[in-house]
Amino acid sequence: MLINVEKCIKEYKSDTESVYNTWFLNNGDRVDAFNTVRNGVSEVIHAIESRLFGNDFKGSPLELVMAAICEQKQVFKGAAHAFYWKPKLGIPDIYENDEHQLAFGHFLQRISQTYEEKDILDEINHLDNLHIKGLGPAVANILYFLHPTLFPPFNTAILDGYNLLFARNIKLGSWSAYLDIRQDLIQLNTTYHSILSVDLGAVAGLMFHIGSDRHKINF
Repeated sequence: MLINVEKCIKEYKSDTESVYNTWFLNNGDRVDAFNTVRNGVSEVIHAIESRLFGNDFKGSPLELVMAAICEQKQVFKGAAHAFYWKPKLGIPDIYENDEHQLAFGHFLQRISQTYEEKDILDEINHLDNLHIKGLGPAVANILYFLHPTLFPPFNTAILDGYNLLFARNIKLGSWSAYLDIRQDLIQLNTTYHSILSVDLGAVAGLMFHIGSDRHKINF
């Protein structure tokens, strides 16, 4: 662990160009996105239950949800890519596999109807056990906008920052890896609660800040 984490956090917060100041703090668009995403998720659930979701990301209600997320500055740049339908790879397998599409809809419904951490973790584990091709922890960015105090955002830069700060070598692609990262970030957030936020966007922004090479850390 980085010896002077507190100094690192304070430098992150004092950098006027950091995502803490350009995205997390006093950003009405970010606040509005929580309602937009929640309402959009309801539309995705309804479309799947009504069998009107479609067989492609383009034109689906999921595209509108991810558009709202991707508009949230550089932290979420590329967040939609994991949901693009890739016919040659058959991923993510929620567009042409009805069973998997329904399972995804049920997952979204259950996680949007509860605020209990254990229940949400159970749903994540259930979804993971279905082994739906291409449907991995990219969903965590939707989770963040539904439960910002329980689940941090997730992308390559956030992962890079995490690996640097925690001296780890975790790879992208699995729910188990995301949940390990989540646990460490929650612990970090708890340790430095007085200078961070209960909203895990702040600590994820710190990882992004480090992973984007805006902040050099010294061990």
